[in-house]
Amino acid sequence: MYNFDFPGHKLGASGGELRGVDDCTDAMTAVVRFARERGDALAYTMGHSMGGMTAIFTAALDPDVAGTIAIATGYGRPSSLATLQRVGVADFRSSYVVGVTLPELVKDVDRRYEELLKHLEGRPALYVAANRDAMVSPTSVQELYDRAPDPKSFATIESDHTYAAEHSRATVLEWLNGRHAPMAMETA
Repeated sequence: MYNFDFPGHKLGASGGELRGVDDCTDAMTAVVRFARERGDALAYTMGHSMGGMTAIFTAALDPDVAGTIAIATGYGRPSSLATLQRVGVADFRSSYVVGVTLPELVKDVDRRYEELLKHLEGRPALYVAANRDAMVSPTSVQELYDRAPDPKSFATIESDHTYAAEHSRATVLEWLNGRHAPMAMETA
């Protein structure tokens, strides 16, 4: 498993500035390329929230990615973000991301989903919703799932948005193990 920070993420060590969705997919594509250079033949993309969107787009753009996992990532987010912004519940990452704001980042995301989801057809995808998510409602995760091609799976976990990735570990591992059963050990 490989982990990375998007450009401009102040809580990580990436530096730079996040200018848009292409910066996100470029960063994840670089990680997939690095994994392949190290000899990892099987690659899935996975992410939480914006990372889930990036995982979907990266897998859609690379037919050699085996599948994707999106945690607390939904369809129709620009309208929900506008509502949250009006009531003042979040700073939309300005305190921890240098660059584009979240509403600016996702303004055309639904169009990209329409364009790219079809490229996942035939590869497994897991969509995970958090039942207490105030940022990305389970309904919007369900809508993204409904728009996605087969094969696909949907799960709802007990969590809020912030801890959805951590709380989905067992669900993700069970889903992956269902696709790649542990190999039996040979006895001498």
